[in-house]
Amino acid sequence: MLRPRERLGRELRSLRVLAGLTGPQLAERMGVSQSRISRTETAKYRIDLEVVRQWLTATGADELTGQRILALAEHAIQVAEPRRFLRHFQPFQIPGPFQTPAYARVALQAGRVQDLAGLDEAIDARMRRGEQLRQPGAPDYHVVLTELALRYRPVGISDADRERAWRTILDVAGWPTVTIQVIPADAPMRQAPMCAFLMTEFTDPAEPPIVQVELPAVEMTFSGADDLAAFEIVWQRLVDAALDPN
Repeated sequence: MLRPRERLGRELRSLRVLAGLTGPQLAERMGVSQSRISRTETAKYRIDLEVVRQWLTATGADELTGQRILALAEHAIQVAEPRRFLRHFQPFQIPGPFQTPAYARVALQAGRVQDLAGLDEAIDARMRRGEQLRQPGAPDYHVVLTELALRYRPVGISDADRERAWRTILDVAGWPTVTIQVIPADAPMRQAPMCAFLMTEFTDPAEPPIVQVELPAVEMTFSGADDLAAFEIVWQRLVDAALDPN
């Protein structure tokens, strides 16, 4: 069964196809990035009613279709899927929810080889995720990062900027739903720290866990049992190499 946000993504994609538009063409009409179009259609972007309205206008949707799509979007926002447990490995930089706006800006620019459109939206999304960790009912968030991730400094970040991010980490480490572990630079490791990934378990037991891997040009999502089992092994090896949370 599709989640409301997935249903909305499919409906929006159908509107684009029926209008005879490619993703880049629609992005140009709407004045947004191609990645914003792709992530909305694949339910990987936070729902924005204004973007949905722009989508309806750009694809020439009739009034009845527009009312139905907007109702679906509003429903998807109201029943945003709660998350039960997040496990995040970050080998190269401070995790997004702990970044300051200045750090997030240069870190996102450094990680995007070509597409810098939608940068402000991505920064806002990171800041919101950080705030959500402070809210009642926040998901359990377990982070393993390397010492090098703490020390990494993108071009344009001052010592003061990086120190503010460190202080944020020290602050959130005391929250009851957050666990942070660091792998020292000289720690013996059974697993090469190849790339960052996020493992998500949903509240609904019928909803299968997923793993998202971010690469320079693409984000990949895994949900198959074999793939998830491999990530479980990798995660445990990383935890074993890390210091105790205390």
